[in-house]
Amino acid sequence: MAIKTTKLFNKNFFLLWQGQFISRIGSQVYFIAMIIWIKEATDSASLLGIMGFIAGIPAVIFSIIGGTYADRHSRKKIIVYSDFISGVIMIILALLFYFLIDSMPLIIGFLLFTTVATSIISSYFTPAISASIPDIVPKSKLTSANSWSQASQQSVAIFGLALGGVLYALLGAPLLILLNGLTFIFSSLSEMFIDIPQTIPQKKESWKEKIKDFKNDIVEGFQYVWARAGLKKLVLTSVLINFFAVPIALLLPFYVDIVLHLEEVWLGYLLSISAVGGLIGYLVAGIYKFTPKKRALILLLFIFLDGVFYILLGVFATIIPVIVILFFSGFVAGYVQVHIYTILQISTKSETRGRVFGFIGTISGALIPIGMGLAGFVADLTNKNIPLIYKTSGIIILIISFVIIQSKDIKEFLSINTNVEDEEEKLNTKINSDEIQIYDSDTL
Repeated sequence: MAIKTTKLFNKNFFLLWQGQFISRIGSQVYFIAMIIWIKEATDSASLLGIMGFIAGIPAVIFSIIGGTYADRHSRKKIIVYSDFISGVIMIILALLFYFLIDSMPLIIGFLLFTTVATSIISSYFTPAISASIPDIVPKSKLTSANSWSQASQQSVAIFGLALGGVLYALLGAPLLILLNGLTFIFSSLSEMFIDIPQTIPQKKESWKEKIKDFKNDIVEGFQYVWARAGLKKLVLTSVLINFFAVPIALLLPFYVDIVLHLEEVWLGYLLSISAVGGLIGYLVAGIYKFTPKKRALILLLFIFLDGVFYILLGVFATIIPVIVILFFSGFVAGYVQVHIYTILQISTKSETRGRVFGFIGTISGALIPIGMGLAGFVADLTNKNIPLIYKTSGIIILIISFVIIQSKDIKEFLSINTNVEDEEEKLNTKINSDEIQIYDSDTL
């Protein structure tokens, strides 16, 4: 049951949006600060790979559990507690950096723990958010809501990633980690005032019945995806694309240093340029509407271009072409993400939306941890031959894209009509037309 409102930025969506906006500022700055700190402290691509591997494992294991949990418990509480606990963990990490910075094994150990903990929390938080948004905005504005939500993330990334390196140099890692923790706390306080309508199943009394129902819900999420050929094939091919795309982001700090011969601060600049492209992609997706078939063709073209951009990164070693490539790579990724996200939300009932998103998160991210771990080791084994790794990854993604383009089932799935407003307008026009005919008949 959705809240009756015609506004996109109603109280609930605004509180959720602005809370996430603030916390994302802290997260982006923290992200860039930790990459720079790890590279400075260890100069190890393998350690970055291990960090990524450790971060990805909980997402694979817990996403389906978190999604199912979001269908059976208060999504609002999940969202609020997730941000609050993340904030507390970050504050503890900041205190360790302040007072025990010389104890490198302890710092690395707790950093790994933080990575695992926040990844588990995200496995509950993300499906809850994905399942909630369609219930707090009008369905006719769902694409715009997803566009604004993702645009806020990219807007923050533009400034957060660009300034992350500068702020790291000025303030240091401890203060940036502390600020990240405080933004999570602020977000949780903001989310306390949100109303999220939700039908929660009646709770069973015995643990045996609870576990049985929970297992059934997980199976239902699996069956939903598997019964839809287009969605199933898109998810499975996304697993492979994500696996081979992992080295691009993971090895970017070494690409900046070894290939482009630029200072570390350029890592943030390049990531922010990609974020600018993503922001425009999100906004374009929310503003311009196409027929479902035309939109599907655009999405397929953009998925294909993704592999082309990765190859080009391995070819060019000068800053101007790289800026152009990263901008358009971000653009196509943002555009595709908003539309696929919206298609999933429109085609899934509120009662099962959490477990469906959780299952998709589990499957689509299944190989990412392995990709993270292997990318770092391959980089070290090839003496950090980043162009070779980029070109190889791009060629493989291009091959997978050809498979996607030729799939009739995927084309049909991407052609699902998400322009609910158009359908409602057609219905209202028909009703008004019928009323006019009745009126004329009575008058005669």
